[in-house]
Amino acid sequence: MAKHSFRKAEAPVSGSFMIKKEGGKQLLVLSSDFKTNDMAPDLKVIFSPSATPLASTKAPGFPLKAGSYTILAPLKAASGAQSYVIPASIDLGKQGSVLIWCKKFNATMAWAPLKP
Repeated sequence: MAKHSFRKAEAPVSGSFMIKKEGGKQLLVLSSDFKTNDMAPDLKVIFSPSATPLASTKAPGFPLKAGSYTILAPLKAASGAQSYVIPASIDLGKQGSVLIWCKKFNATMAWAPLKP
């Protein structure tokens, strides 16, 4: 499984993620050194069909257009290892990146492409 490092958008970030299969399910797994802004409210793990999701948005918040992403789940914690089951309804072949996004303020904290 390839590891994909998160890149800074609105907030400093560290860590990476990988997608793996376990028990017939696909999981998105954040690394133990994952960390993003712990003061940001309403953080979500989302997928974007774009491999460069911030290209069509502006700093500092990098807001996303409605309908341009798919929410996987609320972020469990602003730091540390965690995993999320990717439902079969999300076709990873049609996704280009993973983002950590603040829904309340429509601000992208961090992102990473799905493919190297």
